[in-house]
Amino acid sequence: MDAGRGSKQAECMSNTPSMPVLSFGDRRRSTPDAQGAGDVSPWDLLRGIWARKELVGLCFGGFMALAFLWLATVTPTYTVETRILLSPRTGEISSFDTQNQPAPPDAETLQSEIQLLTSRPLLTRLVTDLHLDRDAEFNPSLRDGAKAQILSLIGVRGSAPDEADIADNLLGQLNVFQKGSSRVIAIDFTSTSAETSARVANRLAELYIAQQIEQKVAVNREATKWLGQQIEQLRQKVQTSEAAVEAFRSESGLFLTNGSTVPQQQLTDINSQLTLAQAARAEAEAKLQNARSLIASGNSVNSAAAVLQSPLIQNLRQQEVALRAQIAQMSETLLPSHPKMMEAQANLADLDRQIEKEVNKIIQGLENEARVAAARVASLRQSLIQLQAHMGTLNQDEVQLRALERDASTNRSLLESFLKRYEEANARAEADASAANARIVSRAQEPSSPTFPKTGAVLTLATVAGLLLSLIISFLLEAFSSGFRTAEQVERATGMPFLGLIPELETGPRASPANNLMREPFGLYAESIRGLQGSVLTARIGDRRAKTLLMVSAHMDEGKTSTAASLARVLAMGGYRTILIDADMRAPSVHLALGMPPQAGLAELLTGQANFGHVIRQDYGSYAHVMQAGGALPNPTAALASAQMAWVLKALEQTYDYVIIDSPAAMAAGDAMVLAKMTDLTILVVRWASTNRRVVARVLKMLSAASGRRVGVLLTRVNLRRYRRYSDTVIEEYPARPARAA
Repeated sequence: MDAGRGSKQAECMSNTPSMPVLSFGDRRRSTPDAQGAGDVSPWDLLRGIWARKELVGLCFGGFMALAFLWLATVTPTYTVETRILLSPRTGEISSFDTQNQPAPPDAETLQSEIQLLTSRPLLTRLVTDLHLDRDAEFNPSLRDGAKAQILSLIGVRGSAPDEADIADNLLGQLNVFQKGSSRVIAIDFTSTSAETSARVANRLAELYIAQQIEQKVAVNREATKWLGQQIEQLRQKVQTSEAAVEAFRSESGLFLTNGSTVPQQQLTDINSQLTLAQAARAEAEAKLQNARSLIASGNSVNSAAAVLQSPLIQNLRQQEVALRAQIAQMSETLLPSHPKMMEAQANLADLDRQIEKEVNKIIQGLENEARVAAARVASLRQSLIQLQAHMGTLNQDEVQLRALERDASTNRSLLESFLKRYEEANARAEADASAANARIVSRAQEPSSPTFPKTGAVLTLATVAGLLLSLIISFLLEAFSSGFRTAEQVERATGMPFLGLIPELETGPRASPANNLMREPFGLYAESIRGLQGSVLTARIGDRRAKTLLMVSAHMDEGKTSTAASLARVLAMGGYRTILIDADMRAPSVHLALGMPPQAGLAELLTGQANFGHVIRQDYGSYAHVMQAGGALPNPTAALASAQMAWVLKALEQTYDYVIIDSPAAMAAGDAMVLAKMTDLTILVVRWASTNRRVVARVLKMLSAASGRRVGVLLTRVNLRRYRRYSDTVIEEYPARPARAA
């Protein structure tokens, strides 16, 4: 087979992923794709997720299986709600005398009522009322568990929980809270039984209202009893205080007459009498003084008012006037010596003497009247002085009396207030005894379907969550995957030419890749090697064809040796003189890939222990020649970097068309860097979806530092079934050719 046939075979491999026919002698690095300059592009991530659709389906199926298993094993629960509306507190004795309307319950009151609803006494009463201690849901001792059965077999019985413990278990399934900012309290209860959940929630609300009524009745009863005791004590106090007032009044003589005490009334009367007596004395003295003044002045006293007002004097004056008129009339006819005249004059003189005598009596009467008036005034003033002296003592008694009266009045007012309050309490307590400060506005109804789990919602959530989780897992695996999967990834990340794909084959001595090449010359593996052959054949170093080829990998077990052996056989089958050199003196494996026994080789040639004729052998399956690694050397790297190695390669280039060198792993030894400097071509073998991209970049940097020539990248051990999911390129296999007739 000649070079033309090799080119034809290269064209047949055009079905494989794109392999750029670039000159290896071109020292420029390809520019990464502008849209995928990073290690992983979004499109690669999407294709990677699609490539893991089995994993996505498996994760999704597992998640849904867990969801169905959970739905099948979980115990359904029923949650119901009873609502209670709190009203302003009424019917309390302490608020009977309050005129204002009762204030609505505030936030603190609502929270207090919530605490009362969840208090242990009320829950314990609920447990007793509904016989929840006989329900295994709330009484763990009634549950038939493995632990209980084992303890029962060995004769150990657990202590039965009391009502308080059952109430605690009940509290764990109870939720009491305020509905928004309203005065409504919601009672939510969750149970495995729809009937039990409704019964517990409604009965708890009923017991709460009944407890309110009982507490109100008890408070009213205690308050009424207390008021009765206080009223009885106040009655005794009022009686005692009023008796003390009357006893002190009798003892002190402070009896009331017309709104005042007797001494006060006496003092008022004496003051009044003294005023009148002083006025009478002044009048009498004035009359007496007037009469005396008339006498002292020589005037007739007859002009005095007291004289003029005397009836006797007035009668005598009338007689005098009549007698003088008679004398005047007789004097016209009779002489003064006439006996009638003299008798009339004698009568007149007698009248004057009587008048004078009466006037003197009147003056004496005025004097006596003045003396009596003065004596009365003196007597009254003396009585007043004595009574005023006595009133000093009486005032102190009156102060004490007023204090006693105030105590009696206070006790009487308090007694009247308590009596009024007592009557109102009795009247309103009877009316409000059965009225609570809360009422049920919504009773719990027995639910027809469980509130947990919601099968539809759970399945929907499980479907969405399972799908998202599966996609996330696949995305993370793809995002954090370390290997290359497509030619685009290789070229974008490394900037080096992509040389092709080598499919993965079964492992084993009889199923080695080099043997598969001979057994199936038109199989996918053989065509892939021919594709690599095409890249090698078209590689140029300046104006000449490349002749020396270095096969290197980052790690061991990446398919480097089997690929080198297969390429050597393909080139030899194409008519090219080809030699395969095993330069891995630490772990030689070329003889294993070709099924040859270990023999002397490169080590002996470099040390001068053998010549070319002793170390070059022909491959059993092709016309290719093989130079094994030979024995171990103390410093393989120095031996490979020696001038003797360069001379060996020069000599082989003169004899063979292609010299293929299988080097050690680049991350295990520095031999690859030494050999890269001596060869025309370097092919970096990268295991598909396995070798870390950072490691590949590190190896490329090392090889570039050793040699300025470009390095081609070859993906080996490719899983074709999975590869089709990552790339649009379809790898087709030629149909088997029929055998020729004999």
